Amino acid sequence: MNVDKNSEGRDKKPFLGVNFVKCGAYGRLYRNKDQTAYTGYCPRCRRFVKIPIGKGGCSERFFIVECF
Repeated sequence: MNVDKNSEGRDKKPFLGVNFVKCGAYGRLYRNKDQTAYTGYCPRCRRFVKIPIGKGGCSERFFIVECF
C-alpha cells in the first residue's frame, strides 16, 4: 500500500469528520487495520462509533452522530 506524506513528512491517515451533536463536539474516525470500517470515540462521552466501508457505500467525508 502506498501512503502519501503531508508537508511535514508524516503519513496521511484516511479519516472521516464527525459532528457529535448531543455532546457538541467534533472528532475524527480513522480507518481500522483491516480497512473494513472507520472507527473512533466521541471525545466527550467516549461512545464508540463504527462506520463500515463497503460496496455501494457513500462518498461523504463528514457525518453527524447522536452519541447518547
